[in-house]
Amino acid sequence: MNKFTVYNENTQEVIATGRPWPTKDESIPPPHMEDGVHLLLEVTEARPTIDKMTHKHVEDAVNYDIINKTATRSWSSVALTAEEIAERTPAHYETSTGIKMATDLRSQAAFSNMITLLNEAGMADTEMVMIKDCFGASHGITLAEFRTQAVAYGLHCYTQFHSS
Repeated sequence: MNKFTVYNENTQEVIATGRPWPTKDESIPPPHMEDGVHLLLEVTEARPTIDKMTHKHVEDAVNYDIINKTATRSWSSVALTAEEIAERTPAHYETSTGIKMATDLRSQAAFSNMITLLNEAGMADTEMVMIKDCFGASHGITLAEFRTQAVAYGLHCYTQFHSS
């Protein structure tokens, strides 16, 4: 069921929102409407696709379009500040190559399991492996790089564990 905004064009004020059409048939104009008062179909546009770690949605002002008889809600994408990004970034260790690796216990266990698997598989140091950062994005590095990063990551997690 459609919802409508009652809009007074004369004062440029919203009288009410989320209202049904006042008659059974939306093609029949409501009786006794004051001049300059319009029923505008409420339209909600899709939010733009964003990376929630770097951007946020900000609601734009509602566009009251008397000609097309719509009241449209829309959003813009706005970059997060450095402080907002820091607040949204999970606890992590940043490798020398800039990969932010999560340090929660589940991630540490998964990392340990991956090391065991790669060692048991007998892979060459030049083969590529994929690791996920604290945001869930995959990064490809050689097994040799991975082993170097694994030692640094493990020492970081060990230090964090024993400092608390």
